[in-house]
Formats: sequence, structure tokens, C-alpha cells
Amino acid sequence: MPLLKLEAVEKSFAGVRALRPIQLELAAGEVLGLIGENGAGKSTLIKVLSGVLAPDAGVITWEGRPARFQTPHEALAAGIATIHQELACCGSLSVAENLLLGEPWPRRAWGGVAWGRLEAEAARQLAHFGLDIAPSRFFHELSAAQKQEVAIARALSRQARLLILDEPSASLSEPEVRRLFEHLERLRAAGVAILYVSHRLDEIVKLTDRVAVLRDGELVAVYPTREADVKRMVRDMVGRPLDQVYPHTRPARADSRSLELERVGRAGMFEEVSFAVHSGEIVGLAGLVGAGRSELARAIFGLYPVDRGQMRLFGRPWTPRDPRQALNAGLVYVPEERKRQGLVLEHSVGESISIGFSDLLARWGLIPAGAETARVQRALETFAIRATGPDQTVGTLSGGNQQKALLARWLDREPRVIVLDEPTRGVDVGAKAEIHALIDRLAGQGKAVLMVSSELPEVLGMSDRVLVMRGGSVSAELRGPAMTQENVILAASGLYTGEGGSPSSC
Repeated sequence: MPLLKLEAVEKSFAGVRALRPIQLELAAGEVLGLIGENGAGKSTLIKVLSGVLAPDAGVITWEGRPARFQTPHEALAAGIATIHQELACCGSLSVAENLLLGEPWPRRAWGGVAWGRLEAEAARQLAHFGLDIAPSRFFHELSAAQKQEVAIARALSRQARLLILDEPSASLSEPEVRRLFEHLERLRAAGVAILYVSHRLDEIVKLTDRVAVLRDGELVAVYPTREADVKRMVRDMVGRPLDQVYPHTRPARADSRSLELERVGRAGMFEEVSFAVHSGEIVGLAGLVGAGRSELARAIFGLYPVDRGQMRLFGRPWTPRDPRQALNAGLVYVPEERKRQGLVLEHSVGESISIGFSDLLARWGLIPAGAETARVQRALETFAIRATGPDQTVGTLSGGNQQKALLARWLDREPRVIVLDEPTRGVDVGAKAEIHALIDRLAGQGKAVLMVSSELPEVLGMSDRVLVMRGGSVSAELRGPAMTQENVILAASGLYTGEGGSPSSC
């Protein structure tokens, strides 16, 4: 008997079908991978299962009996726990308080919280899950991986029998992903069912027992993972073959150096960093979370100064005072967290794009409305941004279209040096392929591209060279046959000794 069974479950919003009749089963101890493009219906299905939304029709059978969860609390009480991509937590509270939030807290005789017993109970639950995290630490002090582990421990402490994970590895490094998989393997062995939602198809292949594919709200395929490969999954998701996930159509070129760093450092962030990026070249910057990659990218853009060393832009000394100077010099930066660092989600798509080039249109402090509208419309078409129009709120777009809007903002300035930090984080495979093709075209036009990425297939598939950072320094430069996932991991761990490991050969 399946633990969970969906029979003709459907959901619509304002007459638009988000879920067409879904037939799906999930057994205890099974890991089911759920994949699909943004907008395919994955989030709607998760919300239906977790009690956020009620289905319009169909039957959900849980543990052999029909179930209809009115609230997330009801779903959690029944044994269905959901860990969302953006964790719901209180950063200013302790780990213990977050872990036991919603539970009856131990009290003293006069009614006050017995903090010692609260932290002791939290420590017991953390230890049961194999976590060595101090219960008294503030939650905001934890790494992304630790926050997620606490969230999973919290769900399991409530006796969850089905764990739904939505893009759990989006903010994790490779070692942290491996640690997550070890946790999930233990849960599978203990009989916990797992619904694993991810855009990372390599993870789906490694972890899951079966794959379910959603497209336009319809469950188009379900098959054993042993019968799946990346090409098949991509074809099922987008409804067409996708032969080149990592295009490389540009010719090899060795043009002038656009950006140069020589022994650059900033205290507590990065040290002795030396490399160059040539025009027409994509240089990948890999490494573990905390290695200093994003900090270096921000310093190049002028978000904070370097303490020592020299930078040169187009052969001239480069000491940016602020990002505005970088923009005027032809250098742009796309940050890793679009929602927190790049976009105001309440703004319209048009406003989100035009802010990047409005200074180029302004005359005597005024921006011609007609010219701005025309340029925004051209950007929507050029970057294939799927929106109802420039007035749509940017926060209502899918992750891929938000990312393309952010790219359009800066690339419409025709920059010569482009610094991209996690350019495809949290976007579906179709949008990812479009962004990869765009990056390839930019390099083909002679732009110099420095790309920070935690996705090893991406950084290896897109780059002409890969620089690996470790502990704030470049530990290796990988070229040609040396560009392998194994070598990147070894270099990020300080173990790479192979040919091409010198960071100075840039």
C-alpha cells in the first residue's frame, strides 16, 4: 500500500489550470524526484500536499485513508513536513528557539521559560540527527547548510513520515550537498518517504528512485531513475530536445587583457589573488562557500576597496570608488542573490530593467518616457523575458525570468567586462539553457566574462579556464583536460597537485 496517493488531483487559479488531473504514488522509504520548468506546477503541488492550498478536485489518500489538509499545521500533524527553498526562520532567535518553535516549552513553577531544559531538549534532538550545533547560537550565525539541517531536524522531531524538500541544494557547496545526501540516505533507510524537488538533474540521478516530470501543470512522465538520463529529462520538461546545455559556439581567441589582478587582497576576505580575463573569454571562478569568490567579485565592481595589490581595467589602473564608476567604465556585476541584492520585488519589470540604463537616456535630469518604454520593450524581446508586459510586478515572475530581467538591466548598457555571480541559481533547465546561450554569445562578441558558480557542470561546461579559490586565494588554474570535477574538488580542498595548478599562469 502506498504511503501517499494522488488521484485526479487538480488546482486552478482564476480559471487558469495550475495542476491538471494528477495521478501519483509515493511509498515509504522511497525518494521521488519532482522536476519541471518554473511555472510547471511544482510549487502548486507542494502547497497542496503541505496544506497551504486545497485541491479543487481529486482525492489525496494518506496512509490508506482519504485526507484533506486545511492548514500546514494539519499536514505536519499528519506526518508531512515541507522544507522550502527560502527557509522560514527567525534569525534573531537561538537555534533552540527555532527548533522548538510551536512546541510547548518547558516552564518554571512561576511560568517563565526554563531555558536550560529548552536548550537541553534542543541538544538532544540535534544529536539524534547527528548535528553538532550549539543550541544557544543565534540562527542567523549558521551557514546555509546548518540552517537547512536544523529545519530537517525540526521536521523529523515531529515524526514526519514524508519529507518534501524544495530546491534544498540551491545555496549549498558540493561538500554540503554530499552531507545532505548522507542525511537523506539515513532517512530513506529509516522508512521516511522523500519528495525531492530540484533543478539540478545530476542530483536527481544520484539520489532518487523514481522521477516525476511536470510540464504546464500536467504530469507528463513517471519512470525509474535507472531509466533516466539528462537528455530524456530535459526533453520531457521542455517538450523539445535540448542538445546543448552548455553551448560553446564562439571561436577560440586570445585578445587583449580586459581585467587584470595582481596580488590583490582585502583583510579577512581574500589574499594574493592574481589572474587576468581576456576579451572574448569566459573564466570560471570555483570553490567552496566562504572561499572568497563573491567578495572578490564585489571588490572588482567597487562595492568595497582592496587593501593591497593592483587591478587594471583595459590596461589602466583600476581602483573603483563605487559601482557607478564601474558602470561608467564598462564593467557590470550581477549578484548571486537576485531577490535580496538585485531586485525590489514590488517594482515593475520595466522599472527593474530601466534603472540600469536610465542615466544614459537622461537629459537635464529628465528621462524621456517614450525612449525608456521603447528600450524596455526591446529588452523584453531581446532577452526573451516572459511577462504580461513591462507593468507586471517583477516579484511575480518565475526565477528564470527574474534573472533574465536582472541581466537585461546591465547588459543593455553594452558593457565590456561582465562579472556574473551564480548566474543560474534557482532557475529551471530551460531558462538555464537560455542564459548559458546568452553568456556564450556575449563572449563571442568580445566581452570578457568572469563567472562565479557553485555548479561544477556549469563552471566546467561554460568556461575556457577555471580558477579555483580556497581560503581566500587562488589555489589552482585548470585548463583543457585538467578541467574535471575531481580536480576542482581537490583544488578547493587544497589537495590538487596536478599539472596546471599554478595560479600565476593566468
